[in-house]
This record gives sequence, C-alpha cells and structure tokens, in this order.
Amino acid sequence: MGRRNALVGLAAMLCAGCAGFLAEPYQTPPVKMPEAWMGTAPGAGGTPWPDSAWWQEFQSPELDRLVTLAMAENSDLNAAAARVEQSRARSRIASAGLYPTVTVPGTVAVSDRVGESRQDFYDISVRAGYELDLWGRNQFAAESGEQALMSSIYDQETVRIALMADVASGYFLLLSIRDRLRTAEQSRASAQRFLNLIEAQYEAGKISALELERQLTVVAATEAAIPPLRQQHQAALDALAVLLGRTPDQVLIEGQTLRTLPLPPVSPGLPSDLLERRPDIRRAEAGLRAANADIGEARAAMFPSVTLGAAGGYQSDTLSRLFRSGTGFYSIGLDMLATIFDGGRLSGQRDLTIARKKELVENYRKAVLVSFQDVEDALAGVEHFQEQSRLLQQAAVHAREAYRLAEMRYFYGAEDLTTVLDAQRAYLVAEQALDPARFAWASSLVALYRALGGGWSDPDGQPASAGAEG
Repeated sequence: MGRRNALVGLAAMLCAGCAGFLAEPYQTPPVKMPEAWMGTAPGAGGTPWPDSAWWQEFQSPELDRLVTLAMAENSDLNAAAARVEQSRARSRIASAGLYPTVTVPGTVAVSDRVGESRQDFYDISVRAGYELDLWGRNQFAAESGEQALMSSIYDQETVRIALMADVASGYFLLLSIRDRLRTAEQSRASAQRFLNLIEAQYEAGKISALELERQLTVVAATEAAIPPLRQQHQAALDALAVLLGRTPDQVLIEGQTLRTLPLPPVSPGLPSDLLERRPDIRRAEAGLRAANADIGEARAAMFPSVTLGAAGGYQSDTLSRLFRSGTGFYSIGLDMLATIFDGGRLSGQRDLTIARKKELVENYRKAVLVSFQDVEDALAGVEHFQEQSRLLQQAAVHAREAYRLAEMRYFYGAEDLTTVLDAQRAYLVAEQALDPARFAWASSLVALYRALGGGWSDPDGQPASAGAEG
C-alpha cells in the first residue's frame, strides 16, 4: 500500500511540474496607438462612448421597437447564439481529459456442457482510468476550448452590434426614401403647375411650341424620377423585414420623414480604449490565446503519455456469495505509451500550430488597424456630411426663392422662359440633394456608434490594451 501511494504521489508532482516548460507565455501583440483621432465629430460632448442603447439618442420610439424586435427574431443573431452553445459543448468535451473516466462493467457467465457439471461466474466491478497530465496536454486542450468559447461569444456580440446598426440604417433609409418621394411628387406638382400656365399662354398665342415642349420635358423628367424611388422604397422595406425576422407584409413603418429626426452629437473618446470596446478585436485576441494553447498541446503530444488505471469489485461463482468477505479484488497501476516513429506527424502538427499563431498575430494587428480606420472614416463622415447638409439647406432656400422670383418676373414680362427654366432646374436639383445628404449624415452617426463598439463592454474584464504602444 505504501509503495502504491508513493507512486500516485510522485505522478501527481510530475503532473504539476512538467507542463510548465512546454507552456508559452501569452503576450498581446504590440500595436502602435494614435494619441488622438484625426477627425473630431462636430458638437462632440457628453459621455465618451455610446450607451448600450445608443439608438435611443435619435428619440424615435418606433426605432426602439424595431431594434427590440430584431434582437429577438433575427436569424443571424439566433444562429450566432446557437454557435455559442456549440462552442460551450466543445469546451466541455475539450476539458473532459482533465477528469477520470469511470465505468461499471458487470459479467454473468454460464456454461453447461453435456456430461459435465454446470459452471456459473459473476463479476461486478468499478474501473477508473486517468491520464496523468504530465506535460499539460489536456490542460492546453481545455484552455484552447475555453478560448474558442470566448471567441464565439465575442462573435455573437459582433453580430448583435452589426444588427443594431443595420436596423437603424435600414430604418433611416426607408424614411429618407419617403422624403425623396415626397420631394419628387412636390417637384412634379410644381412643374405641372407651371406647365398649366405655359399651356394657357400657348393657347393664347403668346409663346411658341418650342417653349411648351421644353416645359413638357421638365414635367416628364420629374415624373420619371418617381418609379425608381418607389422600387427603392419596396427594396428597403424588404431588407428591413429580413432583419426583423418578418415578411414585408408583416412590417408596418409609421414614420414618414428623416428631416425632423434629431441627429445627436457624439464623442469618440480615446483611441487606446478602442481595444476594450470592440468585440471583434477581443475575438481576434481569443483566437490568439487559443492558438497559444494549441502550441502547448502539440508540444506535449510529442512526449510519452502516462495513464493511471484502477479497478475494484467482487467476483464469485455463485450469486449468493458475490458480496461476501473474500470475494473482493482491486488493482492499480500505471501505463506509459510513447510514440517511437510517426513519420513526422507530431512535429508537423507542432510546426502547423506555430505557423497558425503567426497568421493570427497578423490578423489581430489588422483587426486593430481596421478598427481605427472605421472610427476615422465615420468621424470624417459625420463632420463632412453634417456640413454638407447645412450648406445644401442654404442652397435649397436660395434656389427656391430664385425660382419664385424668376417665375413672377416672367409673367410680368421682365424675364424670358429660359431664365425661368434654369431657375426651376436649379431648384429641383437643390431640393433633391437635401434628403440623401441628411441620410448620409445619419448613416455616418450609426457607423460611428458601430465603430466604437456599439456601447459594448467586455463582462469578462480582461485587459485588452496590454499590448498597446503609446
């Protein structure tokens, strides 16, 4: 008994101490961090990061309802949740090697030959097997499975943030198209009104057929702009319905205009904080941690495996005597298995995991750089599209007034028809440019919220900026 206990104790000490030299300490790859953003959102203020319910800043109860519906019904998000459950199961499978395997076999054997006595045999036992994790292979496998689980969780959060942004952008697009339709119909009505006046003058012989045809061309052009907008409206509604997990006939959008929807100011915060605010970056880092554990597992696989086996139970030739004193038995021992020659399979697996980690290091660095690009692009969009909207609004006011004056002067004989048509064309162009510019501004705000991580924060609390360089 003493020798047996000593053997088990020695194995346990080896298990605790031998894995260390195979482990490769994890370090987050260093990435040069900018000290400040190149672009600054106009009117930036308030909290430096978006709230987790950032879409409520647009003060639209309907948008809030749509986002809530998408969170519950969207197929992509539900599929991501299912992938998390798959990864959680794989993580449990990968961790199974850290625990013993226990089986309870039972045997009942009966033999009866002609001319011989009958013989019975009964065996009930418990058998346990445990691979001593001397080199940490099972521990590395469990760590890899855990990081794969974290990667799927971060992936789910990335899908969720993208979904919220897509719903907001889809909703704003639908409202913007409704604004454009309304503008196109108003332009058609204005052109038709002027055509009615032109026709009256033509009937009176005051203008030529050429002047009439020119205004007829304007009316036809304004009417031709409406059918494509109606098609775009239906396509936008269809796309929004898919995000909501509904068919288009099941989606009712009551909002009619983007023009009156308040577009909130935002503040981008510090670039160094972005590493902790983007789940896609945390996903890339989790992949790196998993690859690091895979290297340790591949190295450990090149060393002998030692299995501790134990069995105990009762054996008897009659069922009545099975559990009596003297029928019990037990055994305990160690088995060692070492690969002598495998044609380079294990060393190839080790080299593969090392090369894979090098690839993931570059993927991580690219993910960080792309995240900076996303924020800078969104900041530039917010700044320039807001300014464009302001200037186009001024241009529309002036073009509308110029058209009014030109039309009035024409009927008093102070201007010719060409001047009126030029003013009318400038007015229509200015009006039609307003709504796309405001939609671009709103979309840039959504893109900035998304680029900043959509209000997400890592509940795991692991520092993500350890590898950042100032």
